[in-house]
Amino acid sequence: MSRILLGAISAVLVLALSGCAGLTAGAEDEPDTAGGRQAATSTRAQKPTPEPTKPPLELADLLGSDGRLTVLILGSDARESVIGARTDTIIVATIDPSSGKVAMVSLPRDTVNVPIAPGQVYPGRINSLFWEFERASGKTGEALKKTKQALAYAFGIEIDYYALLEFDGLVRLVNGIGGVKVKLDEPLIDSSMRLGGKGLRLKAGARQLDGKTALAFARSRHSDSDYERSARQQQVIAAAAEKVRARGIDALPSLVELVRKKTVTDIPLRAAPALYQLAMKAKLANPKSVVLAPNRWARQLSGSYTITPRVLEVQKLFDRLFKPSSG
Repeated sequence: MSRILLGAISAVLVLALSGCAGLTAGAEDEPDTAGGRQAATSTRAQKPTPEPTKPPLELADLLGSDGRLTVLILGSDARESVIGARTDTIIVATIDPSSGKVAMVSLPRDTVNVPIAPGQVYPGRINSLFWEFERASGKTGEALKKTKQALAYAFGIEIDYYALLEFDGLVRLVNGIGGVKVKLDEPLIDSSMRLGGKGLRLKAGARQLDGKTALAFARSRHSDSDYERSARQQQVIAAAAEKVRARGIDALPSLVELVRKKTVTDIPLRAAPALYQLAMKAKLANPKSVVLAPNRWARQLSGSYTITPRVLEVQKLFDRLFKPSSG
């Protein structure tokens, strides 16, 4: 069962929230490289002589050598009844600061045979890659770094940061921003969703979703497929990002408190002001959204639900959408 990301970035806003999260917890201005998810909520031990506060980072300090900000967003299915933490949501999001253009690409969870290093292909479902790295090292931060590097190689791009998110805070976050608005081209009915007595039932057209309905909307796949679900997850992200941005920077502290315990990221805390500045430039109304589904981007393997990527076609896509900024 998918554990989707918390929402609020059409490339950047959730990162601003993630980056600010440690501020309320008193975390250090360093990426989380300590073992375990508890590092996301740990507090900094007091020192006899406090160090001077470092100045906020400038936007230029955050951009990769391609002039973009690109982030790997992972949604974890970690919960007490499941061994391991599979990333059923895998999205690479990027923003070009010179144009404000945003792109999001989803890698379906059942993709196999993904190249992750020179001469090395990951044979299993890609949603287990992070879990295997974490199991081997015992450290969440190290596993996330390796996952970021592996997928950067697979796509032939530069990925600057990662953000690992659990879905528990989504309901509170969406309710905290007054719901999100999405548009459905056709009705969505999924009785398997635990939402009232009849499950999820949405008519076509523009719909305002509260937290529980947004969660069901982004988890539903029984009435269509995992590929449509991935597209809905991107839709929730864009809608939440637009709503958060509309509320303004003064609303961030209360929202940060809602998500800070469920986020692990290597984005420096001092990046928050620059990230918000970048988010204000983002063209959220029409982000370029792609799901690497068959038949164009992958091949369905015979007799199974798994797919294998058309690597050259996928890398051409990333070359087009993630090309170096002209600014």
